Formats: sequence, structure tokens, C-alpha cells
Amino acid sequence: MASPSNLLKLVIAVAVAAVFSLLLPLPALSAPAVGGGESLWKKMVLGSKPPRCVGKCLNCRPCTASLVVPEHRERKGFEADLNRREEDDSYYLLHWKCKCGNKLYQP
Repeated sequence: MASPSNLLKLVIAVAVAAVFSLLLPLPALSAPAVGGGESLWKKMVLGSKPPRCVGKCLNCRPCTASLVVPEHRERKGFEADLNRREEDDSYYLLHWKCKCGNKLYQP
């Protein structure tokens, strides 16, 4: 017969395995079960996708989608230094633009 310490270790191992199995997402349950569900699955993906840049760069070729970081506006003066926060330096929104050569166009 198993000793009480070995039995306790077995119970703990089974409990930990059960908790981890509940925390892992199940792809079969999260995927749509309806016919033609692949297009629905693509709509549910988070985040942005690159725009179609066909005809967006006037007559410039090749017109490709590009991620752009907006320029950081620096405030000048003593008051700006007092109001400045650390997260301002590290937080920039990315957005998509159509790019041809060194020029950017709205998608």
C-alpha cells in the first residue's frame, strides 16, 4: 500500500494537472462550428490589418502598406518639464499608411 506522503503527492499532481487543463484554451470549442466559419473566424481576430493600397498613392508604384509611428512632439520650457510623465516617452500609437518611395498616403 502507498504511504500517505506518496498519496498526497499524487493528489496534488492530479489537482495541478486539472487546473492547468482548465486554463488552456480549447481550439475546438472556440472555433465556429457553422459552415463557412473560416470567414467568421478571420473577423474575430483582434488587431488591425494592413489596408489595401491599390490606387492610394496617386500614380506612384509600388504602393505598399506600412506601419507608421507618429512623430513625438516635444514640449519646450520649464513648465513642460514639470508636467512630463515617463510613460509619455514610451507610448506611441502605431497606424497604417500607404507608402510609395519616401512619401506616405492615407489608405
